[in-house]
Amino acid sequence: MKRRRKDRSKQKHRLRSIRSWLHSVDAKCTLVVLLGSLVLYAMFVAVSAPERYDVQVGTISRHTITATKDVVDEITTEERRQAAADAVEPTYHLKEGASEEVLATMASIFDEMRTVQQYGLTLRQDDEEETDVRTRTFSDSELEYARGLMNVFTPSNYQLTTLLRTSTEDFDTMVSTVTTAVENTLNTTIREGQVSQSIQTILQIVGYKVETSLFQNIVPSVLRASVKPNMVIEQEATEQSRQKAMDAVEPVTFLQGQNIVLEGERVTANQVAVIEALGLLDNNTIDWTIYLGTAIMLVITIGVLVVLMKLLVPYVLHDLRRLSVLMVVLCITTGLCAISVRFIGVYLSPVALGIMLLTALLGARVGVVGTFTLAMLASSLVMGSTTAYTTELVYVMLTSIISGVAAVFFLKGKPQRVRVILSGFLVAVLNLLTMIAVGLMTSTNLDAVMSNSLMCTASGVVSGIVAVGLQPVIETLFNLATPSKLLELGNPNQPLLRRLLLEAPGTYHHSIIVANLSEAAAEKIGANPLLARTGAYFHDIGKLKRPLYFKENQMGDNPHDRTDPYVSAAIVTTHTRDGLQLAQKYHLPPEIQQIIVEHHGDTPVMFFYHKALQQADGKPVDIADFRYDGTRPSTKESAIVMLADTIEAAVRSMPDPTPQAIERFIRKLVQGKLDDGQLNNSPLTLKDIDGICEAFATVLNGVFHERIEYPNVEVPERDLSAAEPAKTEKPAEEARQAEGEEEKQ
Repeated sequence: MKRRRKDRSKQKHRLRSIRSWLHSVDAKCTLVVLLGSLVLYAMFVAVSAPERYDVQVGTISRHTITATKDVVDEITTEERRQAAADAVEPTYHLKEGASEEVLATMASIFDEMRTVQQYGLTLRQDDEEETDVRTRTFSDSELEYARGLMNVFTPSNYQLTTLLRTSTEDFDTMVSTVTTAVENTLNTTIREGQVSQSIQTILQIVGYKVETSLFQNIVPSVLRASVKPNMVIEQEATEQSRQKAMDAVEPVTFLQGQNIVLEGERVTANQVAVIEALGLLDNNTIDWTIYLGTAIMLVITIGVLVVLMKLLVPYVLHDLRRLSVLMVVLCITTGLCAISVRFIGVYLSPVALGIMLLTALLGARVGVVGTFTLAMLASSLVMGSTTAYTTELVYVMLTSIISGVAAVFFLKGKPQRVRVILSGFLVAVLNLLTMIAVGLMTSTNLDAVMSNSLMCTASGVVSGIVAVGLQPVIETLFNLATPSKLLELGNPNQPLLRRLLLEAPGTYHHSIIVANLSEAAAEKIGANPLLARTGAYFHDIGKLKRPLYFKENQMGDNPHDRTDPYVSAAIVTTHTRDGLQLAQKYHLPPEIQQIIVEHHGDTPVMFFYHKALQQADGKPVDIADFRYDGTRPSTKESAIVMLADTIEAAVRSMPDPTPQAIERFIRKLVQGKLDDGQLNNSPLTLKDIDGICEAFATVLNGVFHERIEYPNVEVPERDLSAAEPAKTEKPAEEARQAEGEEEKQ
């Protein structure tokens, strides 16, 4: 029972963990990657899907059909291999006793034939009438008796007749001549498969010595019945030799891009087989290898993307918004490259477009990740294309990486949109140089090299122009805090800042000083200075709801003097929440909304807490009622704005803001935030905090610099009659002195 309960408990825990993960940001990020991968795969399939042709053996092709990948012509290759195998000489070995067996068989045949010949001689001697032996005929019984004398060799009637008519001298001559010729032939070997040739050779040797009828009727049959090879084929060794010869034949291969059939050409069987092997034959079959290879290549590319992000930008993997931007840019760029590869030209693929967008939208590190990912995607598209070659794959890979890295370096930290255009021209120049360099190394066709180089150059320019057009669209769709977007938000004519200037001028001035402090500190410690400055501009926009309840906007009357401290604290602490609502209404980026919420953390409003203590008459006062309901800073920029906001407001109240006093006061205020735990969630180090204090001191010393005390001197009235000449004849030296006085003021 206990074990069952434990198992059930474990299962419930697993189910809760799975449900929790499915509702987490990581699950959504995983879904984004999977959806992006499916979109990319669909594009790859669209590019890789080959055009099919209806061709048959013997018909005239209406198209020029090109190999979409390397393919072996199996029929032609097999024919060449068989021809090579047939050309191999067999391996022979001497068959023991074969020569003796041949001679023994021949001797037996000749002995039986001698018996028949002697029987014919007897018949001729018994003839009462003398007749010509060449015309002597024999009865059937005589022929049958003669046939019965032979067992080894079965002669025909005309052969028996020839033997019965033959004289002993002619027969002996035949036997000795044929036997000698066979012995000599056996000594020079008779190979298996060459018996007929050996017999013909023997016949040529004995033909002029043997009597004509015996040569024509007897000798060939005797040789065919007795002659056997004494050199037989060694099957195993011969097969090995044949196999080696077949293996040595190189497959007949149609390379990717090579024409298989030309338009107007008669189609052969081997061409049909090659077209079918490529999956180009219109026979309702599908070449699954293309789609399988595409899927594997895409999985590898996405794997490389994830690994690079883990190494360079791990936070992007857990940021749904940024990860969505990354996948959208990859899909847009890959789609445009697919259209270019399929319909326009491989060299016009705008790979640099995605690299520029990722660098401008998400930063240089993401740009580097995108460079290698898009290089792999574009190269894979070229591999799957029906019109591209291996050399083009190399071109695309090299130009993508070289120009991509250069574009990332050029755009790093420089958000102006004009630099995106300039980066397009930089990419164009690098593409041109790369193409020319590789072309000079690998090709002698300079016209083709220059043509391709110009297309690559055009792709760089087009990428820059399209990137400028797409960047603000993607920024708006995903509400990204890009450098360009932050610069636009920092414009004083931005609606919220304009309202702040008109409705809460004191808060506006305070925000300007905080922005200067924040930017200097962010630059000092390597944070995002543009985000810190822009966030500082908007950090107090919540005060627009009740501007007169904040000291910097008051003109003598202070409503808090007539307000309960609890209510006053609630009004003051609510400005972060009010600011968040305004930021959401005006669609400010989430990074700025985060600064608005976090710039006070959960610090207490000590002035009203102290006032509440004074009015409590000893009763306990909960300090939690006087704390901001925001979260503690979780980024460097939020922490910097918090410290800048605190220090700017406090330093303004210093009676004698000398440099030494300002620096001591800054460190005291920062130490207070540390002691209160407000910086516990931020990634700031002690070294960063020290740098922030130095930056704050430098800026504030410039704000509270010593001024010259001017003497009270009466200015005499101007002589109007001499005013014009004096103005025109004023010496240059006096003008320079006047300018110096203005600078001192």
